[in-house]
Amino acid sequence: MSQPQQQYDWLVQIPDQPDALPLRLSNLADHLNYNKPHIDGGKLVLTGPTLAAQPKAADQVPQMTGTVTLFKAGTEEEVWEMVRGNPFAKVGVWDMDHATVTPFRCAVRKGM
Repeated sequence: MSQPQQQYDWLVQIPDQPDALPLRLSNLADHLNYNKPHIDGGKLVLTGPTLAAQPKAADQVPQMTGTVTLFKAGTEEEVWEMVRGNPFAKVGVWDMDHATVTPFRCAVRKGM
């Protein structure tokens, strides 16, 4: 019987392409649907957009500049496969030439 593969934390930072907000918003549903099985399977631990600034009003759409994600995976290649398969990567929201996957050790994790 084989041992389950060790799972590690990986911090992913991906900037958006310039002026990607309309493309990001029009592909958001596909992006969320793609992420759901990764969330349910415990692979996607944390994710959200980076912002140019905090919005001044609750109904204001913030200027999003990229994405930060924390994955739990056995290898860096497994993380890259999940990132490359994301609709935001496929339609050009993300600047994949400047995407980074960094080994990470989360010292504090608290539920929301």
